[in-house]
Amino acid sequence: MTIDRNTPGSSTARSRNPGREQCRRPTVAVPGPLNGTVQRWDAFSAPEPGARSSSRLRPDPPCSSFWQLPATCELPPLPDAAESSSIRNPGGGGTPLTCGASEEKRGQMTEEYAQLSLKGILALFEPYEARLLTPEPQADVQVTAHAVLDLTEQAGPLHRGALLIAVGISPADTALLDALPALADAGVAAIALKTRGSRAEPLVETATAAGVAVVDIAEEIPWRHVDALLGAAMGEVRHGTPSSSPADAVGDLAALADAVAARVGGAVTIEDPQRRVLAYSNLPGQPIDDLRREAILRRQASDDFLQAWRRVQVTQGVIRIDDLSPLPRLAVAVRAGTDLLGSIWALQSPGTRFSPETERVLCGAAQSAALQLLRLRRATHRERQARGELLRALMAGELDSSPPARLGIERGRMTVLAFWLPSSPETPADVVGLQAADLVAACAETMAPRSSCVVEGDVVYALLPLPDELPEAHGAVALARTVLGRAEASLRIRLRAGIGSAVAHLTEVPRSRQDADRVLSVLATGHHGCRIASIEDVRCQAILLELGDNAVHDPRLRLGSVAAILRHDTEKQAEYAKSLLTYLEAFGDIAVAADRLHVHQNTLRYRLRRITELFGLNLSDADERLVLWLQLRHLCRARHQKKRHAC
Repeated sequence: MTIDRNTPGSSTARSRNPGREQCRRPTVAVPGPLNGTVQRWDAFSAPEPGARSSSRLRPDPPCSSFWQLPATCELPPLPDAAESSSIRNPGGGGTPLTCGASEEKRGQMTEEYAQLSLKGILALFEPYEARLLTPEPQADVQVTAHAVLDLTEQAGPLHRGALLIAVGISPADTALLDALPALADAGVAAIALKTRGSRAEPLVETATAAGVAVVDIAEEIPWRHVDALLGAAMGEVRHGTPSSSPADAVGDLAALADAVAARVGGAVTIEDPQRRVLAYSNLPGQPIDDLRREAILRRQASDDFLQAWRRVQVTQGVIRIDDLSPLPRLAVAVRAGTDLLGSIWALQSPGTRFSPETERVLCGAAQSAALQLLRLRRATHRERQARGELLRALMAGELDSSPPARLGIERGRMTVLAFWLPSSPETPADVVGLQAADLVAACAETMAPRSSCVVEGDVVYALLPLPDELPEAHGAVALARTVLGRAEASLRIRLRAGIGSAVAHLTEVPRSRQDADRVLSVLATGHHGCRIASIEDVRCQAILLELGDNAVHDPRLRLGSVAAILRHDTEKQAEYAKSLLTYLEAFGDIAVAADRLHVHQNTLRYRLRRITELFGLNLSDADERLVLWLQLRHLCRARHQKKRHAC
């Protein structure tokens, strides 16, 4: 059986994509002239649905097209045929699994591909927790191509320096262990697989001896996403040096926006998945309306675009929007596989109409932008991670008085915001944390480019510079409102935000962080009635909460009578603690306390008399009343919260 996905009418193509015989799969779109974006085509082989192997796990779904383009979008002619790579099973049997190259093309592969170190690929997958299982020196090996490893097939010559993706293959698979020497002889650089918690020591030992690196991919990352990132990285290295900073990538996007605008005759913006404006065209005489002006000034698309943006997210191809302003717009999503990277928007010029070619141009621009956005994502992730680690050390007080200038806010006022993440049985906490951290970072960087963000446990912290001309909490409250609104709309989670005290020096950041944590503790009681507060809003409640914590958790300060009352209530199903606390909070007013408890005044008097008799309390002593109130208040609220969470 021979699989050649570059042959449009092949039986395999028909079986996988009924009615789409003419569909071919590009792995890389290389930025080029908009009248003919150069395409890089390469088959990505995977076992047929019917193929079986007793030693294989169920494979992931077959990889979808790397660039999700509409069927109506005509692609430019291919410059040449795609190369071939295939893998032979040393056990024999079967026919070659061919990735669609003619024999005369196979010898040209070394010239066609540039090299990328395995260390560079590991950096690419850093956000997804890819691990090198073999010794560290093997990370320096050069990777020149990637293909799927299928142990059920016999295959022909293999391109040296290939990274093989072991889809659905267990690290304990004996067929894989047997194949390693032959793969090493063929020049394979590395194998990527998912250990899924399986024992991988025999594989690592055999691979190390053979000189083949082994990379463990996180379980939750789909293979199609792995393929998409590898394809983009290989194409990027082949056709140009990647940008090393977010600024470089944004500059490339701005040039792309100008080129697209010149071609379609309208104004163009490029946005990320959080609807932040990353780049916009700036050509003389191009159209502008209030929505575009606001988006450029705020670096953020207006909420008027929200419904249209949701349509863009779920649509393959270009959509038209006529209801936002008198000037119509066209929009297209930018994707890598199923991964949404952003969108491109074109605003029509007054008195003109978009030409029929405009949609094809936008489709090609989306392909070019995908590489730029992948590059920007990687550069931004590295920058955010470095700043986040500095912030983590800063909040812990582990940096001296002159921390690295990379944070960029040595002077001026600043504050720490703490966003509490709710737990969800449907979504792992670490996934929620990463999603929320990206959202917080995106919103904070829009408001203040020098902000930093880091996740610790179930809290996302952001360090926000404060403008001197505005009230202390103004910018922080605005950021908190934006984050909470977008988290609820896009992530379907309800956050809480605590704003710490404004400080004037980085050495005071730990204090601001502690204040933000105190605010979250107050909001967690549910008695403040809101989800955003600053330390100044809840200072009194925070002080009482901390006093209560100290009094309860320090054995030297704990009243034995309070514990005895709570124990009695649990054993006898009584309400002495609630009655006493209500009486103390009513400043000893029997009528008010009885009304709050919905009991007769004599009933409350009887309960108070029994409490003093059973537990030896002196309610006429002001000091004793104060300590009783603090500890009862804290313990009763903690017990109430525990019951509420249990429900």
